Amino acid sequence: MGLVLLPLFAAACGGGSPSFPDPAPCPAAAPLATIPPGSRRPPPYFTAVQVGVNRIAQLREVHRGFYPTDTFSRRAEFRMRFADYADETVCAAEYVINLKPGEERFSQFDADLEAALTALIAHTREGREAVKSRNVSDYRDWYKGVDGKVAAVTAAAVLER
Repeated sequence: MGLVLLPLFAAACGGGSPSFPDPAPCPAAAPLATIPPGSRRPPPYFTAVQVGVNRIAQLREVHRGFYPTDTFSRRAEFRMRFADYADETVCAAEYVINLKPGEERFSQFDADLEAALTALIAHTREGREAVKSRNVSDYRDWYKGVDGKVAAVTAAAVLER
């Protein structure tokens, strides 16, 4: 299932141009399959949540791989990569937000996860704006908080807390 979703994220949020791009629209989440009551398989909702959350963590690691010290750069390559990273992160987070558990008993889990994802989206957009405007201080603020936001999403995605 995860491999099917990865091209969806990449296709909707990629692309670059010489100028700083506007954010690309994110794709809508496809309806989830249902499983028969009493099945031992995890509900598709939780599988899709894990795929999306893993994608968010993966995006952060890939970006860190390009820029291990996360030092701000005015180079076009850095700015375009950051825009792509931010856009893909927002799309992955919105994808997970748009998933619905389908069972009332998971509503608090879903609300907690949505709160963590919403905070990550806001923080990511602030970082994107910092890079767009070439504001080093705001970028440093983004950098100081990004790993905590990703960790909060990862923690909120654990069912047994």
